[in-house]
Amino acid sequence: MKFTAIDFETANASMLSACSIGVVEFEDNVPVKETITLIRPPEEYGKFNWYNVRIHGIKKNMVKDAPTFDQVWEQIHSSIENQLIVCHNAAFDTAVLCKLLEYYGIPVPEFDYVCTVKISQLLWPEMENHKLDTVCSDLDIRLNHHEALSDARACGLIFAEALKSQHCFQTQDLLDALEMRIGHVSQAGRQSCSTSAEIRKKIQSEKKKQESRRRYYAKRRMTTEKGAKHS
Repeated sequence: MKFTAIDFETANASMLSACSIGVVEFEDNVPVKETITLIRPPEEYGKFNWYNVRIHGIKKNMVKDAPTFDQVWEQIHSSIENQLIVCHNAAFDTAVLCKLLEYYGIPVPEFDYVCTVKISQLLWPEMENHKLDTVCSDLDIRLNHHEALSDARACGLIFAEALKSQHCFQTQDLLDALEMRIGHVSQAGRQSCSTSAEIRKKIQSEKKKQESRRRYYAKRRMTTEKGAKHS
């Protein structure tokens, strides 16, 4: 079984400010290829916020000669396209990836993805929280937190541990056991990686919205009909 773990670090709150990426390919739950590179963000999105710098230690002068994301993509696209992508807080990392591809006019590749935050929450609810460093500490996984390669590798090892803990050899077997839906990205759009509780909540929310719209238009129709009778 193969999968690829990725992690982005950003210069500020903008998803287009990615300043580093770590990519780790796994085969049979073992890292077999690792890539880390700094990224020079687009100038208009590349202001380095002091808080982000304090977290990951990457400063603007460190990326002045780094490749832009479109150049980085040439190196890593084969590790991502048509692969299973694993991220800790996948909603963030996959959104950063898609935003960067859109910015540089690169067609969005097709890939499935899973989130190890959600997997950890379901598998190990007794943990104090499910931040990457907490999960790694509890599972005895080495981590140099907020270094993109270390974060990506640790995320992949968490996923490998989740598979082993449930005696699963395929991703879908694990997701079925946890009642989760796999995430999917393509040029046609994206489907989120969701738990059954999140899916139920979304369905209920949509039903409430539909009912609210139904009552609103019914009220408008009654008001219009009353106005017509009095005219």
